[in-house]
Amino acid sequence: MEVSPSEKRSFLIKQLMRGFLFLLVLVGLFLIFNRIFPEEIREHWFSGIYDNTELVITIFVGSEILFGIIPPEVFMLWAFRTGHLGNYYLSVGVLAVISYLAGAFNFFLGRRIKDTLLFIKIRRLWLRKSLLLFEKYGAYLVVVASITPIPFSAIALLSGAGNLQPSKYLYYSLWRIVRYFVYAFVLYQASV
Repeated sequence: MEVSPSEKRSFLIKQLMRGFLFLLVLVGLFLIFNRIFPEEIREHWFSGIYDNTELVITIFVGSEILFGIIPPEVFMLWAFRTGHLGNYYLSVGVLAVISYLAGAFNFFLGRRIKDTLLFIKIRRLWLRKSLLLFEKYGAYLVVVASITPIPFSAIALLSGAGNLQPSKYLYYSLWRIVRYFVYAFVLYQASV
């Protein structure tokens, strides 16, 4: 099914708008939360998690492999608040590379398991919408999923299962790193 360039552009713009709307809601909730609960209370509630860098990174890796269960912006805010990984933008770079590698892991996993009964069931039960998008947009969907709220890891898995060339996938998914820095900049501006 061939998709026109204008339809691709429209799809990208729609998804970007959804992403920025989500980001605005998240920033708004973050600001409201910070205003309602003083820093001492937040520290008391979250210090057990926030101060455990290994736990946070493990949760992040798991989330990125399991279709982005927790929005990456939550981890960007963690990096901003704690500085446990160093400078904020260095921290975001580390998170972006982890996300990119989690996507690559899912891509190669998809190539390996595409014909198994388990994957066929998973695809039918949980990835149906993403599969329809992949069938419609192909490699272009990798770019869109890299920079929007579309589940990046699910698209990576389907891209591998759909026999997308590894070099194409690895190249197009570099947009994931760009997304992290753009969103991190917005979060930083809203937080200072």
